[in-house]
Amino acid sequence: MKWETKWFEDLTPADFYKLAYERIRTFVIAQNRVYQEIDETDKVAHHLLGYDGDQLVAYARIFTEGDHVTFGRVLTIPERRGTGLGRQLVEQIEADIRANFALQPISIEAQIDKQHFYEKFGYTAVGDVFNFNGTPHIQMTKAGV
Repeated sequence: MKWETKWFEDLTPADFYKLAYERIRTFVIAQNRVYQEIDETDKVAHHLLGYDGDQLVAYARIFTEGDHVTFGRVLTIPERRGTGLGRQLVEQIEADIRANFALQPISIEAQIDKQHFYEKFGYTAVGDVFNFNGTPHIQMTKAGV
């Protein structure tokens, strides 16, 4: 397993194709949601790519928003779910936050069915469930890492 973090301008065309393919497969097709998956945030985000050989198997994007850092588009490919890869991905996200956004508070918008997963990493739900791009989400926060 090889982890890479890249700013948008450092992504190769192959990197961008693979991340777009997996994000659309996960968040648009599998979750049956129609929305603008590739967006302006991609240009300012730090992209975390988890490769097994040349296959992208895990991904997230990390960026600042106001006075905090956030991350999203967190995915592991369906063929690797249930293997502990999601836990490794969050550990890598937090390592990237420590390296690039140290001590900034973290605030994420988690899909509601992932709330308990993030709680295992010390994230706390804040506020009410809300609809984001057709899926119930909850705001979750954590002190800077």
